[in-house]
Amino acid sequence: MTRRLLLAILLFALIPVSYAEEDVYRACTNLVYGYAYNRDNFNAEAFADLFTADASLTVVGTTWVGKDDIRQRIEGLKNGSTIRHEMSTILIIPIDADHARGVSYATIWSAPAGETSVSGFALMGEYHDDFVRTAEGWKIAKRVLVQKYSRAQ
Repeated sequence: MTRRLLLAILLFALIPVSYAEEDVYRACTNLVYGYAYNRDNFNAEAFADLFTADASLTVVGTTWVGKDDIRQRIEGLKNGSTIRHEMSTILIIPIDADHARGVSYATIWSAPAGETSVSGFALMGEYHDDFVRTAEGWKIAKRVLVQKYSRAQ
């Protein structure tokens, strides 16, 4: 009887850890997808809300720091062109209760306004992320796009 009770207590003690880790994976994966969707639709407000107040975003060597700078980056890109991020291979690594790291692959397509040509391949790369749990939920604290392949110039 004592063994069964101890086993039951142990199993119940492990359940919250499993749920907590699943919450981290789900929340951080949703940030990765939210980034792509809001970036592709030039939704600057929702895009900036994915980040912490003091976050940094580095894309191919240029860095923006803070939500306002990140929001202004997206607002400055609204020129009628189209862009699409195809996200894949998302790996989330919980560090502790309030921190996680991630790597996700992205193939990015772009086209000038009014064009739909598949010649719009821009690049394939990896996003390297630091996530943090805030009072508003999980946010991106740092995101760096590391370019792997690009269109031949």
